[in-house]
Amino acid sequence: MERGRVTRGKIVAALLDLIRAGNLSPTSDDVAQYAKVGGRTVFRHFQDMESLFEEMNAQVRSLVEPVLTQADWEGSLAQRIGQLVMARSATFEAITAFYLSGDTRLHTSPTLQRARGQFATQQRRQLLACLPELRDQPGVAAAVELLTSMEGWLRLRRAQGLSFDQSQQAIVAAVSRLLAA
Repeated sequence: MERGRVTRGKIVAALLDLIRAGNLSPTSDDVAQYAKVGGRTVFRHFQDMESLFEEMNAQVRSLVEPVLTQADWEGSLAQRIGQLVMARSATFEAITAFYLSGDTRLHTSPTLQRARGQFATQQRRQLLACLPELRDQPGVAAAVELLTSMEGWLRLRRAQGLSFDQSQQAIVAAVSRLLAA
């Protein structure tokens, strides 16, 4: 029983490590080799790769949820915008590899599709908790949601090549302008 739990943990850790190291679409053989277990062992512990990715998502969710469920937003509008962007950007940096890995399987994975929907819902809830001014401005809220989303972060960091600090500054400036108008 204990040995099985340890082996299962090694398999999940191997998947996480492989993705973190840049292998965004590891195979079961990659995972088995990295975890130093037999190829069939992976499927003795996980019904299929989908269930292994479901376990990975649970671990990634544990990194994200403390930030996305934060409820103590205080201060001026500018301070709350800064708090939101700082909290999200650190989290987004930590999960970028996992998010990009999810992109490789998103179209075929109900687990990942469900997780992405939940992630978007959590981000929206957090946004409205932090910036209640947006409740009566659906158009502005949609734009701010996009700017402060994982997709917006990836666009700034990867496509536009901005540094961490430059990305934060761009988001804060854009959100501040939208809410000042």
